[in-house]
Amino acid sequence: MAKVKSENPLTIGRVARQAGVNVETIRYYQKRGLIQEPSKPVLGYRCYP
Repeated sequence: MAKVKSENPLTIGRVARQAGVNVETIRYYQKRGLIQEPSKPVLGYRCYP
């Protein structure tokens, strides 16, 4: 699957807003294995697919 670069990347804050939850909830889901944590690039923010 090819990765597409978006002009509006889905950061953890945007994912949380779109899901109607707070950032801590997204992090909790990641710790529980419900959401895969994106890898952190050398420079920049983690972006969700």
